[in-house]
Amino acid sequence: MNPWLIFGAVLAVGVAAVGGYYQGNQAGQAEIQQQWDNEKTAQYAQYAKAMEESVKEQQKLQMSADKLRQEKDREIRDITARNTALANSLRDRQSRPATNTSAVSSTANVGPSACTGKELYREDGEFLVRIAREADELRLALQQCYKQYESVR
Repeated sequence: MNPWLIFGAVLAVGVAAVGGYYQGNQAGQAEIQQQWDNEKTAQYAQYAKAMEESVKEQQKLQMSADKLRQEKDREIRDITARNTALANSLRDRQSRPATNTSAVSSTANVGPSACTGKELYREDGEFLVRIAREADELRLALQQCYKQYESVR
């Protein structure tokens, strides 16, 4: 056998093998790239759908919270108006008399100097109206918090 013929045959087989490997490699890379692109496209579509649903749910929760807040604000306006009217009605009452007694009160003197709600002094009544208004506002805020928590839950 001719060494050049064997060398030519080996060279042809080597070139064919390298060419085949290259074509196979390129085809394999393209196929894998296509699969990767398809997978990423599907992931992006799922992400976009999830984000859209999340935004809709967030808007729904925000609308619910706004409704609860408006309801609370309306009730607070009602309470404020009622307490303002009550405080105005207390302005016609007599003021607490000025006394030179000590700041520490004695429970032994509860006789005729004590009073009922009917005889309540103006300052004391106004103070109690303010405390009642604040308590009502806090109660409404707590109720709104509970309702909002339940709607999110």
